Amino acid sequence: MTCVVRIALLYFAVLIAICGAQNRRQDYEIPDPTVEALFPKGFRVTLKDDGYSLFGFRGNINKEFKVMNEGDIKQDVHRPKGGKWVYKNRDAKLEIGDTIFYWIYVIKDGKGYMNTDLEYTVTGFVKEDGTPAGAQPNPQPDLPTSKDLVDPRYDQDCTISKTKVQGQPPVCTGNLIFSEEFEGTSLRELKKWDALIQFPEEPDYPFNVYIPDKTVSFEEGSLVITPVLTETDRSEGFLHQSLDLGERCTGKVDTLECTQVASGSQILPPVTTAKITSKRTFNFMFGRVEVRAKLPHGSWIIPEINLEPSDNAYGPNNYESGLMRVAFVRGNPGLAKKLYGGPVLAHNEPFRTALLKEKIGIDNWHKEFHNYTMIWRPDGIDLLVDGEQYGTVNPGGGFFEAAKNSNVGHAFHWQKGTIMAPLDQMFHLTLGLRVGGINDFSDDLDDKPWKNSASKAVFDFWKSKDAWHPSWENGALRVDSVRVYAL
Repeated sequence: MTCVVRIALLYFAVLIAICGAQNRRQDYEIPDPTVEALFPKGFRVTLKDDGYSLFGFRGNINKEFKVMNEGDIKQDVHRPKGGKWVYKNRDAKLEIGDTIFYWIYVIKDGKGYMNTDLEYTVTGFVKEDGTPAGAQPNPQPDLPTSKDLVDPRYDQDCTISKTKVQGQPPVCTGNLIFSEEFEGTSLRELKKWDALIQFPEEPDYPFNVYIPDKTVSFEEGSLVITPVLTETDRSEGFLHQSLDLGERCTGKVDTLECTQVASGSQILPPVTTAKITSKRTFNFMFGRVEVRAKLPHGSWIIPEINLEPSDNAYGPNNYESGLMRVAFVRGNPGLAKKLYGGPVLAHNEPFRTALLKEKIGIDNWHKEFHNYTMIWRPDGIDLLVDGEQYGTVNPGGGFFEAAKNSNVGHAFHWQKGTIMAPLDQMFHLTLGLRVGGINDFSDDLDDKPWKNSASKAVFDFWKSKDAWHPSWENGALRVDSVRVYAL
């Protein structure tokens, strides 16, 4: 039985149980759960286990249920942890006074039970460990109007920058606000970064899983991310089995981001890579990003040196909240001279690559370390390599108009922002490596073994391993340093 069928049958069973609970007098009362607003965002719902086999949450923020429905926020939890059923929402941006209207249900001894008309009003915030975190989840002080102020952290006269750093007071123009030299020897020593452990899914569906155990190393002061064949790491035939990332998974629990089951030609990701993120420790808006890196070489390999949205303020799907590529080069021998940088604001063409700027190198970019720079301003983006500017992204009157002309359906969200929307929010740094996918390699490329629209794209890619894997001898991404300066 495939994972999709199992999920469908489970959903059907839950629906029957809920309907049964609604139409009969309940012989069991679910106790009220504990709800906590989390810092810097999200909330947590905890229910003590009482022999349940499933716990479900349905809710709205600042919107009462007029009739019984699934609400805007919905999640089922399939197993308890430490004697408790916990639903954790990591996306909701709550403020003091906000109210969560919700109802819950459980399955106990094969019967469904509901507890309805519940509500929770935010009066404070807690950290992940439950300790108080103060009154405001994301304090963002207003910028002083004076240009001649003293920043107490630097003890010098300064001009206040347009750069903002989440959770910090105003910063001075030109100051170094983030620095990583990768001088350690293990991931544990990277205090500013966290490794992702998950299956990357929509909108690009790359052909890899992120697991750092054997894909991250440190050599001569550089971070090294190396692609590894999943069957080499596991065992021959493993791609036709299943993989549960368990409690280490950083994706959404009980989704394909954490667990996948192979079925026929729908195999597991054939490549294991890694990706690290600064989201927990460093989020900022506007600044000068400098990355010294040696890019990977190998067919169908892509470096991920990006800025990604921290809050998905304009939506979580199809790059509606944007993504900025500091350096992007396809690893194929025939493509490796073409460097791209700039924003991605849609998942498909023609607008996906419309704003990217190109620099054709004298030699392939993977041959040497280069300094890749992005200057992200409130009125545009400049792109440089080794100190030479090769492109400027000008929003004009806003990205909305150009996107609308390219039939980008989600562009209307940007009208509530500035001319830089959706690139006018907090973003964070990501470094990683991905393989294949359905959007970054067009079907007209020579020797491409899969079609982007094919249901067997991953399988077709894997079948041609003998054609592409020999080109991966220098397939690692090497990052020597990352620095961010205030504008």
